[in-house]
Amino acid sequence: MILSVARLVEKKGTDVLLDALARISPDLHWQFVHVGGGPLKKEMESRAQALGIAGKVQWRGALAQPDVLVEYRRADVFALASKVGSDGDRDGLPNVLGEAQSQGLACVATRVSAVPELIRDGSTGLLVEENDPDGFARALEALIANPARRRALGQAGRARVGESFGLDANIESLARKFGLAGADRVLRTA
Repeated sequence: MILSVARLVEKKGTDVLLDALARISPDLHWQFVHVGGGPLKKEMESRAQALGIAGKVQWRGALAQPDVLVEYRRADVFALASKVGSDGDRDGLPNVLGEAQSQGLACVATRVSAVPELIRDGSTGLLVEENDPDGFARALEALIANPARRRALGQAGRARVGESFGLDANIESLARKFGLAGADRVLRTA
């Protein structure tokens, strides 16, 4: 089960992701779940149909956060093919990547903006170049075919998010910067 949580807008690269899914070897079994609405919904549904993968795609639409968490927990792989839009619009560091990693999901994403600050290629996830459906397909195939690697990347991603982006680590860092030694302990007990 491959999951993507993203608004259906150009910068999220759902078109590239669909193109990648269509290139996955027919010997591999997969399903794709997309969570999120947006102005490109009909266009993306039509694209999936034209690519011959509509039967493997489930469009969930916008969901409440508890329902999104259920989808993260059902998935095996998280995919986000972010790109720079034709108008220059781009993601900074998509929250959904941190959310997916916090749930132990192996992530495949693109080297756009700050994404490489979160995902370390080959150790906490896989990164490909933007607008590269062939590379994205190869990365997805590698994880579909190797459950042990999926689990290892997911566990490494979860650990990194907790260590580097978690509340405790950041409170301690801010406390030190502002000369508030021990403030992190006070804040946690308050």
